[in-house]
Amino acid sequence: MKRLFFWNVLALAAIMLPANLMAQEVIEPVDSIWIDTVAVDYNDIDEVIEIVDTVSVDEDDMIVDSVLTETGEIVADTFRLSDGEIWKMSLPQYDLKEYEWVDICYNPKYAIVTKNNRKGIYDLELHRNVTEVVYRDLWFSKQTMAEDSAYISLFYATMGIKRGIISLYEPDNNVVSIWMDDPDEVYSLEDCSSIDNRMTKYVRKLLDAFIKQQQMDNAQIVILDAKSGQLKSWISLDADMEKEDAGKLLAHSCTASLTKPFHAVMALENEGLSLDSLYHGISYRNGIKSLNNELIHQAIFRGYRRSAAERKWEELTDSHNPSTSPFIMAVGYNSLVHNGTMIIPTMKADSVNVEENVFSETNLVNLRDVLSINRHESPQLAWLSDMTNWLGYATMENIYAEEDKDRVTPVGAQIQFAGVFPADSPRYTICVVADKQSTDVSTSVLQDVVNPLTKWLLKN
Repeated sequence: MKRLFFWNVLALAAIMLPANLMAQEVIEPVDSIWIDTVAVDYNDIDEVIEIVDTVSVDEDDMIVDSVLTETGEIVADTFRLSDGEIWKMSLPQYDLKEYEWVDICYNPKYAIVTKNNRKGIYDLELHRNVTEVVYRDLWFSKQTMAEDSAYISLFYATMGIKRGIISLYEPDNNVVSIWMDDPDEVYSLEDCSSIDNRMTKYVRKLLDAFIKQQQMDNAQIVILDAKSGQLKSWISLDADMEKEDAGKLLAHSCTASLTKPFHAVMALENEGLSLDSLYHGISYRNGIKSLNNELIHQAIFRGYRRSAAERKWEELTDSHNPSTSPFIMAVGYNSLVHNGTMIIPTMKADSVNVEENVFSETNLVNLRDVLSINRHESPQLAWLSDMTNWLGYATMENIYAEEDKDRVTPVGAQIQFAGVFPADSPRYTICVVADKQSTDVSTSVLQDVVNPLTKWLLKN
């Protein structure tokens, strides 16, 4: 028996069938396996394997799967072949009472369940999970009918940096899903005509050498034309380019640490304090310039309500929940060129959006003051070449293991730099971010990429 079902909505990419691949309980034999958008009899698996490169067969155990074993990322369901039958591996199951929230769908056979801020699909008739509870967002779309008159329920979902459509083929709950990059999580430069190809070629080569020389895990460079605000180059590279998100331009890939001087300056104005005001004998000007985290923390918590200050500090320092991208930080620094006006490239042709009056006049004066690089007042930037003058800043935030909730033992670091140059007649705004799974690192290693990049940009 061979069943073929094609739906336009599922024809965009290869599928992903969520399941717990390590579960041992065997539920029931099935006579077909979903691969791509086709359900095929097990006798045809060899044929399908030849054309779907994500599917492999382990000849010893006769397990058909498409799992990226290096990362444990599931990209398809797993089935075991035994005595001429395909056995579907089980999902982890929970009692309905264990869920924090149960939302019954328009098709009352199913409910969207929530556990630990993650969502999944539950069959209320069979009293069991249909998918793992792993989705960030999940909502029911509609019920439709297949060619063989069976019903299909469609759901929309987001998971990590992916957005997808999940189809449940009733009554057996065969799961077919299609996944693609979520445009809210992954930027695309495909339609961005302002990109300078020659510049990008140089940046890619420079960044690749930097990652290898400094043994970085990931690094990114963003370059804006300071006057027009247009995006000229954005490259992201990983030491392991086999990772799912390797090389992708993520909307949330780093902390907002580089905005510490912005938040501190605005907090001081809220509190009616000047840069010359003192904290433990240190002026706020010198404290911000020298990246005195205790002083910056005190300024932010003094100038904002506690709840708002705590939220801001998390955005600035929490490496587990990156709040922004080097692109957005470059846009923020470039606003200093335009008296507080944010010029934001849309990634469509060479168009930009404009947000005016982001900072007060006092904020702008104080920001230019603390970001004007003086190598005596800004020791963390003493490595910068003196071939030009800058408005800029550099930070380093520790990375902690996810289970280290109290942030006791750092396991790595994220270093960042953003700046506008030349400060007196700006041509470019750049942002560089790099991650390393080691604490043996400082912002000074950024000289290996920032200084040659600056020289190249000034010459070209």
